[in-house]
Amino acid sequence: MKKRIVNAMLLTACIVVMSSGCSKPKENPWMPRPRVDWADLSIHAISYDENSYRILNKQTTKGLFPAAIAVTRVAVTDLPTAVSGLNTKLVRDPRNEFLQWNEAFDDQMAISEVFPLAQRDLGGAETSPQQITRAITALHARIGFVYAFNELSPDETEMIGTLIDTKENRILATLHAHAVSIPVDKDDPEAKNPDLWKVDSRGIVRLRFAKLAHACIREMILRDEPAEVESSAGWKPLPPSRPAVWPPRG
Repeated sequence: MKKRIVNAMLLTACIVVMSSGCSKPKENPWMPRPRVDWADLSIHAISYDENSYRILNKQTTKGLFPAAIAVTRVAVTDLPTAVSGLNTKLVRDPRNEFLQWNEAFDDQMAISEVFPLAQRDLGGAETSPQQITRAITALHARIGFVYAFNELSPDETEMIGTLIDTKENRILATLHAHAVSIPVDKDDPEAKNPDLWKVDSRGIVRLRFAKLAHACIREMILRDEPAEVESSAGWKPLPPSRPAVWPPRG
């Protein structure tokens, strides 16, 4: 009798071990990441429109373009600091900061250059809106493009950004994009391998934000007037050394 009880206990233990070994591991639950606020991008007061851009200066600018743009993304990590309790840093991925934004503004001739701003460009100082603006100015970019990426839920994402005039030390425009993931029908042939740029909120919001940035820059260029070019006093252009002859003599 005792032997039967022992055998039954061993059999039960084996079943428990086998069933636990065959069970699927549970997925890690989604945890919200530290959120980047507008105050992490600029010290100035912020006003923005949902899923759109807002040009803050309604007056016509003069000589703002052509301009070089320094672009960077701000993120918040869990590493504590003595000042804020959270550590703000710049995130640079050449595939995002250089290729993506050069491609986004490629057809805008008034944009002379787009280059990324890295953490090392801050000169060892902590990441702050003031230090970011100083670094952009030191690198001779007239416009700074500072933005952030926030995952609000597993299926909801937003991006926020500011365009800064480094010469005037003011915000030119604010940008905000929001997206929600699109459910994929199980019967859809592409359900096994969906295009995440079209259905995932993280992909949708990136494309939406890039389009807003392009439209915003385009409108700012159209509002801008050329700077006045003054020649030195007493300077006159030299005439051609020979009179023009047409057609050219062979």
